[in-house]
Amino acid sequence: MAKPEIELLGVFLQSLAAACVNLQIVAKEQAAAILSTQPQSWYPAAHYIDFLQSLSQRYVHFEPIKERIGAEMMRLWYEQGPGRQLIASGVDFLRYQTSSQGYHSVVRGPAAEVGSFALEAIDEAAGRARVRSTSPFDRTMERGILLGGMKLTHDLLYVDVDNSADPSLFFIEFH
Repeated sequence: MAKPEIELLGVFLQSLAAACVNLQIVAKEQAAAILSTQPQSWYPAAHYIDFLQSLSQRYVHFEPIKERIGAEMMRLWYEQGPGRQLIASGVDFLRYQTSSQGYHSVVRGPAAEVGSFALEAIDEAAGRARVRSTSPFDRTMERGILLGGMKLTHDLLYVDVDNSADPSLFFIEFH
């Protein structure tokens, strides 16, 4: 029996392509297929994987670019999507993104395959948090999503996200 496929909401794919166009990583024509998706329709995650794979072949050092793409996707979500209505602070973003409202609002499929992007601990007074990802997606992009998302409301002067010890465990410092 074929393995059920993970699906992504069209708006997620559109933000990926728009972020790449905005950062001048690809031309609009190269991202046209993804940009033409319907925002509220669901698409196989293969679209995302194939698009990133094609980009990775163009750049020798693609890791920092993926982080910037993740941050830009969050800027688009905040400025052109529902972000302004959903969050009022960097910590709000962290709680939203790591809840079922965030990650699970744009990714669906069998729970074991979809995984999670979960807030394991937070100490707001100390400015520290820990997020664990069991998603099948790129950890560098996830780091960019956390970095960019926590800076959206400009209430935090400093945000650092480190997952160098364990790629699936993000240690976040914020002030």
